[in-house]
Amino acid sequence: MIGDATQCMKLSEDLLQRGVFAQGIRPPTVLPGTSRLRITLMATHTREHIDLALKVFKEVAQELKIDDGR
Repeated sequence: MIGDATQCMKLSEDLLQRGVFAQGIRPPTVLPGTSRLRITLMATHTREHIDLALKVFKEVAQELKIDDGR
């Protein structure tokens, strides 16, 4: 859950530029203020793929100053 639609789409774009596909979902698909990323894992993803995706998520979130909820 990201909240802001503009920030959500920026995060989605930045992730994709680094090789991680996370679809930004924004209004009217979801209510205003509840924009989020949709991530799908597949059986073909390895532990290394997941670790890399988590690393990229953390880097991009820090650059955009998004709170990770911790």
